[in-house]
Amino acid sequence: MGSAASLERRDALYFAAGPALVTLAAVAAFKIDPWPVPIPSQAQLLQPLPVTVILLLGIVGVALASRAGLPSAPDIRNGLAWRRLLFTSGGAGLAFGAILLGLDATTGLTAGAAQALGVTWVNVPLPQSLPHYAAAGVLLECLYRIIPITLFVWLIGRVVLRGRGNTQVFWTLALLTSLIEPASQLALARPGAATALTGLLILTFAANLFEAREFRKHGWPAPILFRLAFYSVWHCFGPYLMSEQSILYPGPN
Repeated sequence: MGSAASLERRDALYFAAGPALVTLAAVAAFKIDPWPVPIPSQAQLLQPLPVTVILLLGIVGVALASRAGLPSAPDIRNGLAWRRLLFTSGGAGLAFGAILLGLDATTGLTAGAAQALGVTWVNVPLPQSLPHYAAAGVLLECLYRIIPITLFVWLIGRVVLRGRGNTQVFWTLALLTSLIEPASQLALARPGAATALTGLLILTFAANLFEAREFRKHGWPAPILFRLAFYSVWHCFGPYLMSEQSILYPGPN
């Protein structure tokens, strides 16, 4: 167990050399040779300036993790801890992706919403989908959890309340930030899809709350691993199991 300062430096280094570097490489590849994206906002998210700002705030967030009373990333030499992370967070992400894919295939929720929005495809094809969704996963986890939770748990729980009520502050923030992604899915609402949409919102909220729990238990790598595993099924590989006529099938169709 290292000192607080050494843990902060280690977290910042691990994040910069891992998720941040992967994201910057994806942005550079997209800048050099842009690949088609189904929604213009996805291209905007991969622009250098917003990515750099989010990643810098992400570094601040992971560096504050130990100060906020959250676990630091395991030492890179601790293979057992990293395998446990991969099994729990990564495995849960794979399961969530499979459940969501099955739900969507059954209800046609994405297809109906995409048609209403005038979109004819929703998933970037391989191999571009790997850097595309890896970068998106890292950036979204920074925005959904790593930045707001660590910053405000440290500021409110540690600085303002001096450690009193730190658990309550964390779970309040966890509940609030877990609503962000379900709120963004309200755009999928369409006539006759209320039951399917309600199920999706509940499932997404539960998954986000699970990520927050993993964040508190295992540190900031946990939600990132969950998101990357989830996207590998939901965006990268799972859609190829669909019919080529399906809107989920990768690439313009």
